[in-house]
Amino acid sequence: MNRFRNIIKTSLIGVAANLLLGTLKIIIGLSANSISIMSDAVNNFSDSIASIVSIITIRLASLGATKKHPFGFGRVEYFSGAIISIIVILTGVEFLTSSYSRIRNPLSTNFGYISLIVLVVAVVAKIILGRYTKNVGERENAPTLVASGQDALGDAIITFVTLMGALVNIVTGRNIDGYIGVIVSLFLLKAGFEMLLGIISSLLGERNDIDLARKIVNELKATDGIIGAYDLALHNYGPNIFIGDVNVELPDTMTIQEAYVILKPIRHRMLEEYGVILYIGFYSVNTTDPHVMTVEKNIKKIALSHPMVLQIHAFIIYDEMNILAFDVVADFECNDLKVLKKEIIQMVSKEYGSYNIKVTMERDFSFSE
Repeated sequence: MNRFRNIIKTSLIGVAANLLLGTLKIIIGLSANSISIMSDAVNNFSDSIASIVSIITIRLASLGATKKHPFGFGRVEYFSGAIISIIVILTGVEFLTSSYSRIRNPLSTNFGYISLIVLVVAVVAKIILGRYTKNVGERENAPTLVASGQDALGDAIITFVTLMGALVNIVTGRNIDGYIGVIVSLFLLKAGFEMLLGIISSLLGERNDIDLARKIVNELKATDGIIGAYDLALHNYGPNIFIGDVNVELPDTMTIQEAYVILKPIRHRMLEEYGVILYIGFYSVNTTDPHVMTVEKNIKKIALSHPMVLQIHAFIIYDEMNILAFDVVADFECNDLKVLKKEIIQMVSKEYGSYNIKVTMERDFSFSE
């Protein structure tokens, strides 16, 4: 609930600040007959709409799971970010057209010192608002707020450019309002497309948060009875909502009951500490047969000598079927896993060709150690 309240509070501050700045800019924009100030003002109003959209979507995201949507509505926050970016893009297109028209058919402007004061205040206010919003967004892991904060910092640059145009007009008498409007519009378009691409990247599925992945794996490996942890994958269902799976190495002498006593508390701890619903599988590690342990050590040395191999795990020998099997984690720089698999089998076969070698190829979804 604290996260929800903090996000709503920050969004409401953004709505109020942008409405105030937009109203002031509309007034001085009309009095100065300035397309650049007017476009800057409309940008503030679009930011207010964006903040309202944020409030609505955060409320939806907090509804929890339903039968139709068992993973909740957390991802709606990404869609709100997309809506915000589209609003910014459309605003940029509209004022780019208007500014180009003003360049072709210039109209006289009438900037005064009051206009300059308002613009200076607006620059400072936007910097403060942007830093505040972005900090809250990063602290609460709210991508919509982070996007709004970045947009506000970009708006400060836009308003500063508008201020420079007004100064040029007052000092030299030259009317560059249309050109400033084009610059403002291009800033808007750039910010909008960057936000949209970031949201699309999140929806497509990005690499795990490396810091979070490292904390989870290190905590697993530090648990008594667990030898190693591999194959961690975290599936994002909205900010701070993860469903994950991981495989841990357990000694072959451990019973299922003993494994359950170790793994059950870990699942509760992961949910409480990191908000991760973690499903845990396991690999059995031979700790009693010297021959198997020696073969595993040698194969790791052979396979890890290949520059595209990051990890070797899940090693096992099926004597009754004469099968030697293990998993290989490949570097993302490797473009062809089939070729790499063939190369590894050939390398291992030079020393252990009497076995039927089975290799499973994987990618590193979390991080490389």
